[in-house]
Amino acid sequence: MPSPRTSESGLRNTVDFLLFERLNSLGWSMPMQVFRVLCAMGSVVTVPVLLAGTLLGAHLLHRTTELPGPVLAGGFLLANLYGGGVYLLREAFSRRRHSVSGSPNEPFFRALDIRARDVFLVYCAARILYFHTALLTVDAAFLFVFQDSLAGSLTPGLICVPLALCALTLAVSARLATRAGTAVPAGPGVLAALGLVVFVTGLATGMLLDGPWAGGTAGVGGGGSSGVGVTSGTGVVAPLTIAVTATCAALTAAALLRFARDFRHLDRNAFAIRPSTQSATVPAMVFRLARLPLLPVLHRHFTSGRTAPMVKRIYAALLMAVLLLAGVHASGSGLLPLPVGAERPLTRTAVAFGFVLMLGCVELVLATSGPTTLGPQLRFAWENLLSHRHIAVSATLYHTAHAVLLATGVAVAAGLVNGTVLWQLPFLGLGVMSASLIAESLASAPKRLVDGTSAPGVFVACVSIGLALPALAGSTAYPLPLRLLAAFYSVCLFGGAITCIGRRIRTLPLRSAM
Repeated sequence: MPSPRTSESGLRNTVDFLLFERLNSLGWSMPMQVFRVLCAMGSVVTVPVLLAGTLLGAHLLHRTTELPGPVLAGGFLLANLYGGGVYLLREAFSRRRHSVSGSPNEPFFRALDIRARDVFLVYCAARILYFHTALLTVDAAFLFVFQDSLAGSLTPGLICVPLALCALTLAVSARLATRAGTAVPAGPGVLAALGLVVFVTGLATGMLLDGPWAGGTAGVGGGGSSGVGVTSGTGVVAPLTIAVTATCAALTAAALLRFARDFRHLDRNAFAIRPSTQSATVPAMVFRLARLPLLPVLHRHFTSGRTAPMVKRIYAALLMAVLLLAGVHASGSGLLPLPVGAERPLTRTAVAFGFVLMLGCVELVLATSGPTTLGPQLRFAWENLLSHRHIAVSATLYHTAHAVLLATGVAVAAGLVNGTVLWQLPFLGLGVMSASLIAESLASAPKRLVDGTSAPGVFVACVSIGLALPALAGSTAYPLPLRLLAAFYSVCLFGGAITCIGRRIRTLPLRSAM
């Protein structure tokens, strides 16, 4: 293999290729040299313009309103956590995660002997550092204008927050860059880092909402109460600032160490030529029952399908929402402020949202691993002396587990908002998935697309929604007996799904195999 190009040459070629991509996407007709100069001038001018605009806005805010130091510090933390957190989520879950490893230009980079390290520096590290430079510019202007209102000990702790977010984003991006393949999901370390940022963001939000200034009387009324409010708020924020500083320093050090390790391994792991990422071994599962041997097979078919990344994104978004609300709840602020009488409408809204979310999840899951798609495999397992009951139970359990898990997440999020335990939502998820399994199993001539996935049908959609509507109506009802009846109805649908899948395996002809 030829030796890699020098760092200077590789960086220059990578920058030229990035500029060509941007120029091509804009559709402009101009020489590359002119476009390079325009991009450089825009990058240089943006930071001073942003600094001037932030200084002007901060001066206007400082002259028109009088905010206590704790409110300013809390607002600063929230702005950085939400801005940096959203950017981190974008790096981890959007198309940016495939800027290096899994890039559509990966064969081109390998053919030109462009190092993966250079691609990472140009495509990932440059934009991350530029974004956080702009964020630090805004922070510096804010701290400069409000330096009289903020205590001197608060400034180091506040500055540590954007620095920690920058280091964490670099570490996450480098970790994703070393993982080969477009279908490789984010690892547990990446999800743990994202979850920590989201939880801390919710914690800071709850502390700001629960501060002594949140009631609106601490600094608005008479002169005596204003001093007490600010003093007590400062006493609360000072220990919090120390804790935030220590946490951010530790997080920054750990993220930089991880970034340095992945950056060293980048050339070896990112553009290496590997065999197919489809492993012949069955992916690990939480449980493997001896009498249900098809559970790992169903899991493998689902994770290797084209709809699995979309379902995983739904899981990740729901998990982040739960962690954000859990952070608000753990701050001691209690439940979120809601108007009187909003509990019942919020409960019905949560049930309706969960119902719509589960309908979408049902379609995504059954498209690649439902009874229509896996009909030949299930029939083959029965012809090889596996019990049709065990096959049907395995398929129904695996499919309903997805809906029940999503419904549980929605129930936890709703409980953190209004304090109500929506125990009926998991049963609603069980009923929705079971109804769809019954409808798809009863279809006399199920259709399959050219890639083997099941095609949507009007009959299946009407039957599944019709069977699930009683469970939805009972779950939104206020009397407890109706909700219990809806839960019992969902359990009956689960049993009916097992029966229908077992009957389909034994009696229906396999037209797709003819």
